[in-house]
Amino acid sequence: MKSTHKVEVVRVKLENHPNANSLSIVRIGGYSVCVRTDDWKDGDLGSYVQPDSIVDTNHPEFSFLADGKDNKKRIKVKKLRGIVSMGLLVPAPPESKEGDDVADLLGVEHYEPETKLTMDDDNVSAPPGYYPKYDIDSLRKYTDVFKKGELVGIFEKIHGAFQRCVYINNQLYIGSRTNWKKESDTNLWWRALRNHPEIETFCRNNPTVVLCGEAYGKVQDMRYGKNDAYFLAFDIMEDEKFINVNEFLKTCRENQIETVPILALDFPYDYGRIEEMAEGPSLVKGANHVREGCVVKSMIEGWDEEIGRKILKIVGNDYFLRKQK
Repeated sequence: MKSTHKVEVVRVKLENHPNANSLSIVRIGGYSVCVRTDDWKDGDLGSYVQPDSIVDTNHPEFSFLADGKDNKKRIKVKKLRGIVSMGLLVPAPPESKEGDDVADLLGVEHYEPETKLTMDDDNVSAPPGYYPKYDIDSLRKYTDVFKKGELVGIFEKIHGAFQRCVYINNQLYIGSRTNWKKESDTNLWWRALRNHPEIETFCRNNPTVVLCGEAYGKVQDMRYGKNDAYFLAFDIMEDEKFINVNEFLKTCRENQIETVPILALDFPYDYGRIEEMAEGPSLVKGANHVREGCVVKSMIEGWDEEIGRKILKIVGNDYFLRKQK
């Protein structure tokens, strides 16, 4: 399971913008981006910069974004004349080919949100065992990883911080996406654990089994009606392998562990319908805001040569645009 941040060279095909003759739409997989019609023609090569990329306005391709302030600009989703535009399209570097990744050449980096969740010295040594970095790539980039009609599970994506829990060698370990955390009353991940005693009970009764989920609530800007940190489960790893969806849900039910909201099970894969499921209100009890999006994974664990484990996410337009409304 891995995530890649690319700036891919794509071949342009223009579609009419329904509300502006000066604009056209270019589609890249599940993404759509609005461009100036006069700047492009069908067959041109462009470099597609995804949302949540950081570009440097000192680079010629991005100089038009310069405002005399910070030269590092985050690329966001915007609505242009009623159409959602995801990212940015700039001319491809000379001699680049369709499919090339030119992120390094253009100096494009991935945006990593700054979070003041813990102090720098709150980490501990990792427990023995295999704990892969939990990265999920975008379904918009890989619309064909799941085949049409393949049965998938679809779950609400929660806006929080990744958390994993495991009991091993008579010690309970609580970790974030990249580190394991020192026990503390002020630590986000330990606070989430203490609001769910059933998690510690499960871990102690199932040594070496890794429970993965999201610490949410008083964590990010969407708080789901909570005033502290809480936990929702979305994966279990046994013997260094993730278990199938139905087994995961059964295990959580039997141990009174709350999971992320289920949007659909045994759902025949259809990208367009799943894209619609990324929108709408959050189903987390107490929430009064939009959902961040959804996560899609095979009902039976699967593997893809390019992305690894078959699990992908799609972030909703409503989430991207929520601060612009």
